[in-house]
Amino acid sequence: MSNWQPRPDGKAILDYAMDKIKSVPYKVSSRWVFYRIVQGGFIPKSQINKFDYLLSRARKGFYSEWKPDTLTDSIRQTNFKGEFHASFGLELDNIEFQDYYVQLWFEAEAMHGQFEYFTKNYRVSLVPFRGDCSIPIKWELAKKLESAYRKYQKPIKVLYFGDCDKKGYQILDAAVKDIKAWCNVSFSIERVGLTLEQAREFGLPENPDKPDSYQWEALENEHAEKLILQNLAKYQQPMPATLKEHEKAVDNKVRTQIIEVLTAELGTDFQ
Repeated sequence: MSNWQPRPDGKAILDYAMDKIKSVPYKVSSRWVFYRIVQGGFIPKSQINKFDYLLSRARKGFYSEWKPDTLTDSIRQTNFKGEFHASFGLELDNIEFQDYYVQLWFEAEAMHGQFEYFTKNYRVSLVPFRGDCSIPIKWELAKKLESAYRKYQKPIKVLYFGDCDKKGYQILDAAVKDIKAWCNVSFSIERVGLTLEQAREFGLPENPDKPDSYQWEALENEHAEKLILQNLAKYQQPMPATLKEHEKAVDNKVRTQIIEVLTAELGTDFQ
């Protein structure tokens, strides 16, 4: 925990912001708070960067009532998979069959569909950063890793995919620093792509403005598939066919039972 304290003007903004946050029954984003602060006459719109810095320091420093999860991230969402969910679209527990608990983190939201497609037989958790990872997502990841370890008691492996450039490495380093500080269990993380060696192996075009810089999106589809699946296969097995069959049978049974109850209660055939 940090001993960070704001200056008097920053304290006034943070106290006012916290009062506004408490005035509503739902979680709000930093943009929502920013416009309340602007309306309150504390700062002009042009000082949004200073405002973001103040909120970041307050949440990371656990100042007063501020915590990393005080605000929500309304844009970036994680996609945790593999655990049991008792609902329609039932998912039986695939993680129990694995030697590791695995998550895939990647730099750009644009990569989500690609990762979803190539990992469809694994049902592994996918976490897009959309550039610099937000504080709410970093906190969520730290707590998720803790709960996964308590539940499964398996070693945790995170595989990261991003651009081969200075910013691509900085994004991961900044995220891991906070996540490890907030996570009370150990986990290992491996940056498996894109590397300079991979970019040269696949003949990717170099960024003309930045020597030795390459974009993940420049990969041919088969090369992206190779990097994703070869690295994932080191720590995770595909969903067993028997589990898929059992899941389908249980799902059908649950649906049938709910339809029978609704039909009996409401007198309407829900088939």
